[in-house]
Amino acid sequence: MPGVIAVVTSTNSVPVRLTEERWFHIMEYHRELALFQPEVLLAIANPDKLYFSPPSLEPNFAAVKVFARVVEFGLARNIVVHYKEVSPPNGFILTALVMSDKRLSRRFRLWRRLK
Repeated sequence: MPGVIAVVTSTNSVPVRLTEERWFHIMEYHRELALFQPEVLLAIANPDKLYFSPPSLEPNFAAVKVFARVVEFGLARNIVVHYKEVSPPNGFILTALVMSDKRLSRRFRLWRRLK
C-alpha cells in the first residue's frame, strides 16, 4: 500500500494503518514522539487501557499504554493513540500524544472504558 508505514492489529482484530500523512501530522504536533513509533503501534496492539468516544464526538478509540522508556526521556508515561475502525477489515491512526495520569483521567472521564 503506498503511503503506509505500518499496519498493526487492534484488540478487535482490525488491521489499523499508520500512514505517512498521519505520521507527519504526529511529528508536526507531537514532535516528542519522533523516537517512539514502535510504542505508538504497540499501544494499539496491546493497550493497558482502551476507551471509546462518547456519542457527542466522532466515533474513535483511544488506546493508552504506559512506557518506562518514554519517562526516561522526561515525558509523561502514557502514550495515547486515537484511531478509527471504519469497517472490520480497515482502520487507521488519527493521532498520538503523551499524557500524564492526571490529564488522562480528566480527558477520558466521559469516554466508555473498554479495557
